[in-house]
Amino acid sequence: MPETPYVPPPTPSTLDGTPVDHAGFRLVMATSPPSMLDPATGATTPLPGAPAGDRVNDVIRVGKFPVVLSAARCGPSCLEPSEVLVYGDPKNQPWKLGKARSVAPAADESGVWLIRDDGNDLCRLQYVSLLGTERGRGRPASCTMAVRQEVPQGLLITVNTGTATAEDVLIDPATGRAVHQFPRVLAITKDRMLLAELTEFSVLDLRNNQRTPVKRPVANGSPGPVTPSRDGYKVAVLFGDPAWQGTSTQTADVWVLALDTLTWTHAPSMPIATELKRVAVEWTEDDGLVIATDVVANWRLDRPQWTIVKTPLPTERNRSVVTIAQG
Repeated sequence: MPETPYVPPPTPSTLDGTPVDHAGFRLVMATSPPSMLDPATGATTPLPGAPAGDRVNDVIRVGKFPVVLSAARCGPSCLEPSEVLVYGDPKNQPWKLGKARSVAPAADESGVWLIRDDGNDLCRLQYVSLLGTERGRGRPASCTMAVRQEVPQGLLITVNTGTATAEDVLIDPATGRAVHQFPRVLAITKDRMLLAELTEFSVLDLRNNQRTPVKRPVANGSPGPVTPSRDGYKVAVLFGDPAWQGTSTQTADVWVLALDTLTWTHAPSMPIATELKRVAVEWTEDDGLVIATDVVANWRLDRPQWTIVKTPLPTERNRSVVTIAQG
């Protein structure tokens, strides 16, 4: 039987695509202070009401709204609980939800689940609407627990977060009862979970508990951030390689997995050479995939290439962004 000829991987380059002047969306970014970028003009505007100073910021999306988490430092590797700020309009003052160790979108997208810190190593899990209305005081929770995402079947959490014994658990938030438990859940949507196995992935259908193996589309690179589309039918997986082909080149390789057919689509122009700590992936309301690296680019799966807005991005930012409609 003849051997299969070796096909070398494509040499990474910069992101290629069609230049455009208008992106149709803005980016809320976890800079310091948190800011909003208009790719059409290149203007970066600090968000009003966000705490100033040397802080660690993050941004998540709850429905259509960006929620900023801003934590003060309490030491070289220590952070205070984050201030939680909801921006109904990034041009206006935010709604403040108090402080939390961890924040996750609720299933109805009208509120969030928080891990509150009550002091003396005591914490609690609490639901709060985006307008700040609290649903009781909540229930006791471990201070090493992190909330991630609620779906109709339960709330996804990570227990013992940041340790070698961390595990991901889907719980009933009303009782704390475990519904499912796995070493690593990469993403969850209203119907499915994407799980990391030893050498491959699997998808768990939450409607019937059927688990189906899924081969990884590439042999090199580790799966990093996994971002579900807004309709929940697909996920974007970023495979990062910090030493491509044994060199000092870092690469990002984006693939999209359809959760119903379990088929992969390779994003155009991939892999690209870029600093992994500066790559952010998000979805727009109209089902476009956005990547922010050295440029801002948008791609739809029914199109052959990216559209690129060649606007400068802030150098100091982390890997979280939220797209909002052009205003």
